[in-house]
Amino acid sequence: MVKLANPLYTEWILEAIQKIKKQKQRPSEERICHAVSTSHGLDKKTVSEQLELSVQDGSVLKVTNKGLASYKDPDNPGRFSSVKPGTFPKSTKGSRGSCNDLRNVDWNKLLRRAIEGLEEPNGSSLKNIEKYLRSQSDLTSTTTNPFQQRLRLGAKRAVNNGRLLKDGPQYRVNYGGLDGKGAPKYPSAFPSSLPPVSLLPHEKDQPRADPIPICSFCLGTKESNREKKPEELLSCADCGSSGHPSCLKFCPELTTNVKALRWQCIECKTCSACRIQGKNADNMLFCDSCDRGFHMECCDPPLSRMPKGMWICQVCRPKKKGRKLLHEKAAQIKRRYAKPIGRPKKKKK
Repeated sequence: MVKLANPLYTEWILEAIQKIKKQKQRPSEERICHAVSTSHGLDKKTVSEQLELSVQDGSVLKVTNKGLASYKDPDNPGRFSSVKPGTFPKSTKGSRGSCNDLRNVDWNKLLRRAIEGLEEPNGSSLKNIEKYLRSQSDLTSTTTNPFQQRLRLGAKRAVNNGRLLKDGPQYRVNYGGLDGKGAPKYPSAFPSSLPPVSLLPHEKDQPRADPIPICSFCLGTKESNREKKPEELLSCADCGSSGHPSCLKFCPELTTNVKALRWQCIECKTCSACRIQGKNADNMLFCDSCDRGFHMECCDPPLSRMPKGMWICQVCRPKKKGRKLLHEKAAQIKRRYAKPIGRPKKKKK
């Protein structure tokens, strides 16, 4: 019997990898073991064993460069080629091969296929989604534990990037953000032009990673996108990974705003309020005006539920009171500098 990784431990390991990457360090086995042991009290020997099992079932990617081993999250866009809609990689080497093939799956397409097929008005639970997918002919041979784990992680990612909406344990397709062709679609309740953006104080004078000149989604360049047309690339300031705006599902206004900011990809995204990465990833929202990330509890005012459709953060759409105060302060400064500089003249008696 093949021993499988504990899904909870795998999630801790993936969180540790993200934490180590945020600290600009290489996610080595020693650092991962130390991070998980410190955060969750798991002994390092167990962490090391679970790390190796996670590599074997495809939940964690092991990369060796110049004799040094590093570990990565295989859900990072562009690391693996996606499969065609309605297909699933098949293995001819038993359950272990099936586990490894799970990392090549386009979970966004599988999740959407299941939710639309179930046709549940209030959304579908992961349990029902799994049952539906396992009833499909191309998924019947997959083993239970790795499939459940990858499905859960895939759903988490889909919520984070706005493809799915989560209401308690129920998941629904987010038709408000993406239409059938994958192009952005914005409700008429919002203005046609997005608010202008500017760098926050902590974003200024920060180093930027060298851009990777290849789109992580379609593997095209700025000369040729998915439709064989020239299109500029947006690059993550932290890791350098790039993507065409069309592949990222960015509208022209959002693309313009993102180019003026220190943009972070989904893997490197940090909450712009608390500046912490990895904490409550399920509750992080992405602004449709600047693509910054915000935890729901870090919003102003804090949010208790995921907003439906388009969402603009407090930085791009400040409160009217705050905007009025800002204008008043600006007017005071303008009046102050409009006065002659020098010592005031004494009044004649």
